[in-house]
Amino acid sequence: AKHLPVGIRLQSMLPKTASERVVQPHRLRISKSAMRCRAKDEPPPQTNFAPEPEPPKQEEEQPLKEDSKAIFTVMIVGARGIRNADSLPGLGKSNCYCEIKRGDTPLHKTNITDNSMAPHWAEEFSVWEYEIGESLEFKVWDSNVVEADYLGKVVLTPDAFMENGCNMEFPMEEAEPNIRAYLGLKIKVMGQHQYPAGPPPSFEVTVEKGGGAMQYGLDVDRQDLKHIQIVNVA
Repeated sequence: AKHLPVGIRLQSMLPKTASERVVQPHRLRISKSAMRCRAKDEPPPQTNFAPEPEPPKQEEEQPLKEDSKAIFTVMIVGARGIRNADSLPGLGKSNCYCEIKRGDTPLHKTNITDNSMAPHWAEEFSVWEYEIGESLEFKVWDSNVVEADYLGKVVLTPDAFMENGCNMEFPMEEAEPNIRAYLGLKIKVMGQHQYPAGPPPSFEVTVEKGGGAMQYGLDVDRQDLKHIQIVNVA
């Protein structure tokens, strides 16, 4: 009885049997597989580097659309028949521009057309604020280094354009005596997608000689030596 515990201790120190050695590797493989499974379930290791922010998405540019909220849109086509404010030899022709006001409020100023007495601007702008009854004033000037020369104006009252717009040439006021100058304007009001149709580009005129008339024909303006403009049929 006294040697039994010793035998037990000796048995525990003996080499393991073959069957035990076979089982042990099997247990080791199961353990590795379990470790791999646990590794898949674990979240990725944390790092101290913050993720790079995504670049902001750039919005695609949309084509500009006509804003139907504009009360009306104006195109300043051009002028003709104006006087040559630079008539002295060597000065050339007038350098014209047009200023537009709604009451005392400036609305637009065209570019300067150099050395021309029949300037063509074809510039367009929209009017967003308008008080009932206000007129539009268009003044044409000759640009100079010292002071601009006044060439004439057109004043449009609301009844000339607010109902159906307009597309025509208007005679200029204060254009000097014996000067018949005209300013071409187009206006479309809210709800109109196109400007109104203008006058035909060409037309025929028949002039009959009256009894006792000594002469008949056309009065023309050719002061700029470039254009011939009919100002009167007689």
